[in-house]
Amino acid sequence: MAKNTKEIVIRTLLNIAAEDGVVNVEEITRRTGITRNTIRHNFGNKGIDSIIAHIYTEIFQEINEQLFRHDPSEIPVEIFADILLPILWKHRDVAHILVTSNLLYRTADGATDFVFPWAKERYDYLVKEHQLSPYFSSKQLLSFWISYLDIIFTLWFSSQIPLEPEKFKPIFIKLIKTSMYDLIYKGIGH
Repeated sequence: MAKNTKEIVIRTLLNIAAEDGVVNVEEITRRTGITRNTIRHNFGNKGIDSIIAHIYTEIFQEINEQLFRHDPSEIPVEIFADILLPILWKHRDVAHILVTSNLLYRTADGATDFVFPWAKERYDYLVKEHQLSPYFSSKQLLSFWISYLDIIFTLWFSSQIPLEPEKFKPIFIKLIKTSMYDLIYKGIGH
């Protein structure tokens, strides 16, 4: 019953957001008949934020199941895209609602906590290699990377009809491989 309750609450929250309605626990309880205590029992005490965090957590766990099969220091961006894009595509309806509604939830801390064990050694190396340790920790650098990915995925899923992963992959790879400076200023006279 708990899984079904979670699915009902999540679906209701997403429906309200898609309608541009007022998203709060009271509206979810009104529409579903599920009590505030049951919602709190299933998602925690932070109301809507707990439900949204749960949605992201489920997606990150699915991604991590695939990522943890690889050594982070040896995974090229093409393989990273092959893992990430199909999973996100599978959740595209949810992603679209999250990025186009008032529910957008930046998950830098939560995502960093999920991915950090996989990438810690790699990011420790990058901080040392680029002499960033007086300024940034490896966890902060990873948070920056995840924020950048979040922006790319927001661009992808905010489109009315997002490109399929196979068509989006070259764009994703270009955005990942091109420095922000080159992306914005390349070809502009200096």
